[in-house]
Amino acid sequence: MIVRDFSPIPYQGGKLPISDLIKAMLQYGFSWPAEMKSQDLVVLYLLRSLDNSHTLLRNVFLPDVEVTIPFILIGPTGVIVINPSPATGIYRAEDNTWATMNKRDDSFRPAKPNLIIRTTLLARAVKTILNEAGFPEMNVDGILILTDPSTHVDAIRPDVRVVLVDGLERFAVQLSTEAPTLDIDVRRKLIFAIENALEVGEQELPLPAEPAGRSLPQTLDTGFDQAVKPLRKKANFSRRQWLILGAFVVAEVVILLIFMLMIIITA
Repeated sequence: MIVRDFSPIPYQGGKLPISDLIKAMLQYGFSWPAEMKSQDLVVLYLLRSLDNSHTLLRNVFLPDVEVTIPFILIGPTGVIVINPSPATGIYRAEDNTWATMNKRDDSFRPAKPNLIIRTTLLARAVKTILNEAGFPEMNVDGILILTDPSTHVDAIRPDVRVVLVDGLERFAVQLSTEAPTLDIDVRRKLIFAIENALEVGEQELPLPAEPAGRSLPQTLDTGFDQAVKPLRKKANFSRRQWLILGAFVVAEVVILLIFMLMIIITA
């Protein structure tokens, strides 16, 4: 399998400079390391079973809908959006409902974020891009993968397929054995269409008088914003994030001063 990583800050298996780790956590949230570790686990399983006829695009930021897609897998069997999650607990997935078990009375209550709706809308975002690129009939499936071994999901005909970590290898093998529907020419065009969407978004264009660009269907706008808001790319730090960053800087300065003082005293 070919992996193309578009992550602004590559996780590198957790072996990244502390400055990059702090920057990533401030920009994308404190759950970022766990999310990247979850992604790494999925990549590991897919690499074992899929050959180079499959291409995995990782952390693709679609500027026109302002959301990052964790994985877009393009292979002979089609296009799949994979949403890995390190969520822990006991859940119920029914239709588009995502609920978590309350330990006090064993009842299920709506969980946030709704990973079923989020996965569905991420897939629809990619479908919108491909439709406008000349693939109106291209189907895009959404897959939710829970990577924590302690997580259990009671799945009752959910809107997207839910895969637990103990079924991840079976899922990867299944992909490798399904009958092909896309030839290499179409797969290359699909990859080009997605990368072209990235390049268009990166160009410096004059601001239009009114918002322009690709959009999801009107009926999905509100739900999309609510479901994928935590994934949106942030251009600015919040006050809390600046305070945390300032605390890190102050701590480093104090450590440096102590170290210099020790050198002077021992000298």
